[in-house]
Amino acid sequence: MSTVTALPTGNVHAILDRAALYLGRHGWTPTGLYDAHDGCTATCACHRTGTYPASILGAIRAAVFGQPRWYLTGITDAELHTYSAAVEWCNTYLIAVGHAGQHAPVFAWENTPGRTPGDVIEALCAAAIAYRRHTIRRAA
Repeated sequence: MSTVTALPTGNVHAILDRAALYLGRHGWTPTGLYDAHDGCTATCACHRTGTYPASILGAIRAAVFGQPRWYLTGITDAELHTYSAAVEWCNTYLIAVGHAGQHAPVFAWENTPGRTPGDVIEALCAAAIAYRRHTIRRAA
């Protein structure tokens, strides 16, 4: 039986920072978890390294699990909680505070026409900073 704790908890800020770094290194795709790049001859960097351009959720998964992860089977309750906490905080941040001129849930925000990789990386970093401020205030 798993235990449920209140969100947000733990190292959400570090996960969001690592997700931003992942996107900066490996690229961003606005749809799906990862860009499977159909038609590839399997000689690209994605196939050599196992890292793919990712969406926000894909980048958060890579940050939590240390590599891209298409499915959430076989994970621990703690890993699921860490992933869920980071996604929930990012989603709440994008709805409540917004970024790049838009307040919307993560899927709608990420798929807005004209969205750039820079916007996405900045949003993840801003959400991480907001989390740090939130936890510092809560601890005081």
